[in-house]
Amino acid sequence: MRGRPLQDMAIGDSAELTRVATAGDVAEFIDSIGDHNPIHRDYEYAASTRFEKPIVPGMWTAALISAVLGTRLPGPGCIYVGQQIAFTRPVYFGDRITARVEVVERLTDRNRIRLKTVCVNQEDREVLVGEALLSPPKQAVAYTRREAGPAQVAHWALQPTLWAAHATSAWARLGTAWVSAWHGQPRQPGSNGAGGSGGLAP
Repeated sequence: MRGRPLQDMAIGDSAELTRVATAGDVAEFIDSIGDHNPIHRDYEYAASTRFEKPIVPGMWTAALISAVLGTRLPGPGCIYVGQQIAFTRPVYFGDRITARVEVVERLTDRNRIRLKTVCVNQEDREVLVGEALLSPPKQAVAYTRREAGPAQVAHWALQPTLWAAHATSAWARLGTAWVSAWHGQPRQPGSNGAGGSGGLAP
């Protein structure tokens, strides 16, 4: 990926990306932000609304704009300053959404750039329109994305379990030490983790 500074962009420059609103991707998005509005998941509830079936959260669609800006134009190194958004049509599960951005103004005195932002569905009908204001990097950025391999994914996926195991072990040792002290029993070396090998892992 390449981040473009202000001087490398001109009025009319544009970029886009396309994503399908799959049930799995949207479900992960909903869970990550905690938006459990039944209009997004409950088919029975959604059937009673004017949409007649579940709709994709508007912010999932808006996030595609952020993805274009952060990876393609201006690209890595840019900072989001502001965004105006209007949701013009619902997005349904299975829709293919294309997010497009186009440079409409260069504010050289403040190192800002204004872009037209729009998302369309597979029928080329607008589902989102707006404008974004960004601060591009002050010099070109060349960035190679670091892919997370299976070992890294497994490491992070298992971390909560490992932390819980370490914590449980530490509390068990501490509890044994308290019981021994309460009954006046001598403690065995290393039984409470002091000077032993068992403590809370960092």
